[in-house]
Amino acid sequence: MATLSYPDGAGIDDDAATLTDLWHRRTSLSGMEMGCIYTLIRRALRGYHPSELRALPEDKDELIAQFIFSRVLRLDADQDVPYEPTMSAPFNAYAICAYFRRYLIDCLRSARHRRNISIEIEGVSAELDTHALSLADPVESVLAEYGLNESRTRQAARAFFFSLDQADRLILVASLGAYCGVKGGLKAIADQYRLPSYHYHARKLGVTMKKSASPDDFANTKIGSWMRDTLGIEIVSENRPVILIVLNLLALDAHE
Repeated sequence: MATLSYPDGAGIDDDAATLTDLWHRRTSLSGMEMGCIYTLIRRALRGYHPSELRALPEDKDELIAQFIFSRVLRLDADQDVPYEPTMSAPFNAYAICAYFRRYLIDCLRSARHRRNISIEIEGVSAELDTHALSLADPVESVLAEYGLNESRTRQAARAFFFSLDQADRLILVASLGAYCGVKGGLKAIADQYRLPSYHYHARKLGVTMKKSASPDDFANTKIGSWMRDTLGIEIVSENRPVILIVLNLLALDAHE
């Protein structure tokens, strides 16, 4: 099984600021800037393999290129039609994944692709019906695939947070929440509150992982077990977008 990596800061990508800036200017980028946004988007989609890919004749690289060409840079848009920003700037990788999946679903819905799709492909018809109306919010779009929404997930995150003992709550706040930017990081908070073996407890909680950690390792942490047992999210690489969303929502409660 491929390693499932988790960016620092509950899924906030290191390149988020650059991507946001380029995204806001995406219809008037220089050639070098186009190359940069292309690289950032490809990196975000590198480990993402939604089921819709199996139903389309093009390979993933070609579909990513088409997505960037038509939906991101809008190079095939009618120049006489006023620009409508249908996709807000993504703040991390999972939003890019949600936008890409929406593009794939639109491809499946088009007459050109429908003629080439076997009705026996598992889940394709159901997916098309489920997404008959395009979901504007990438967060809700991803959560909806797992029978969740942001409100219920926030409630569950809050209940999980308060189910932890005081030491774990402090470690969570220091790692993902209001104290995550404190000088000295987790160690400084652990020293301030005299938390023994804080690094061990942080790994048991799931806010820090070894570089060699696998999805199974994360599934055995308190956060991973909560996602699996309470939210019904299987801890596998393919579910990375929704896992990052839930981490972000948990971080919001830790901030509060």
